[in-house]
Amino acid sequence: MDELWIALIAAGSAVLGSLVTGWLTRSAGLRQAEAAKHAGDRQADAALHIMQETLDDQRRARIEERRRQVYGAFLEAATDFSSDRDNSEFSKQLQKALTQVVLEGPDPVVLKALHYTRSLRELDLGNTDPATSAHAQYIHAARDALGIQPTPDT
Repeated sequence: MDELWIALIAAGSAVLGSLVTGWLTRSAGLRQAEAAKHAGDRQADAALHIMQETLDDQRRARIEERRRQVYGAFLEAATDFSSDRDNSEFSKQLQKALTQVVLEGPDPVVLKALHYTRSLRELDLGNTDPATSAHAQYIHAARDALGIQPTPDT
């Protein structure tokens, strides 16, 4: 009978050992699954963050390119107007270009464009200094808005 008890104890120990090992294996598996889920969540968050940054960079690039075009068109219209102030078509082009600058902004560029336009309209043929100064101030404000570093001689 002692052999029967030994066999039952051995079998019980084996079953109990299997249950404990299974329980510990299951717990470890659940912890690994939870860790993998969190790692996946972090990867998804990182991917979304990178995608958002990319979209923001593209949006900024589009805005910057649009402003570059508008600021350049204003300079062209101002140059045309200053070369022939009696031409009503050049006056219309200057006003249209100024309107675009006003819509694009930012405010420092708008203010310099308004000042430049006023200087051109009030230009005395013998005194070009106010218009020349206003031209330089507009260019400086536009370059600043576009994030272009000034050259050493400006």
